[in-house]
Amino acid sequence: MKRIKSATVAFVIILATFSFIVAANAINIGTQQETTVQNKEKDNGNHPLFFAEITFNIFEGTGCGCVPIPGASIASYGLDTDHNNSCITDDNGVCILEFEYDRTYRVTIEAEEFQMVLFDFLVIDNQIFTFHMQEKEDSSSHNFPVLYNLLQRIESAVNLFK
Repeated sequence: MKRIKSATVAFVIILATFSFIVAANAINIGTQQETTVQNKEKDNGNHPLFFAEITFNIFEGTGCGCVPIPGASIASYGLDTDHNNSCITDDNGVCILEFEYDRTYRVTIEAEEFQMVLFDFLVIDNQIFTFHMQEKEDSSSHNFPVLYNLLQRIESAVNLFK
């Protein structure tokens, strides 16, 4: 009889230990799933995983005496992607756009009374670009830049419809 009681007690102890292990694993798996869901919710916020934030600072003047240019238009066209984006600078001359990683974009920056800026770049990470815009010259002898700007705008418009 003593052996049956000892065997029963041992069986109950083993069963209880096994139950605690299973319960602990279930709690651990539930915690991991909650963490995964929370991380996915954070990732699906305003910053998708495959987009970089590109900040543009637009100023006039040089050195420390530069002044922000609010209302400058910034437009981007993907050269190897269909993703396009545009924005207007705020009162501090800042505009933030999202671009796909490892893609090349053509960016145009335009502001009244300033020469247009046109450049291509490859998105490798979150980047900050600062531009000091040059004022337009009022001279009829400089017709070539006007024609060049017109051709660049036509090319940008054609790329938009590709």
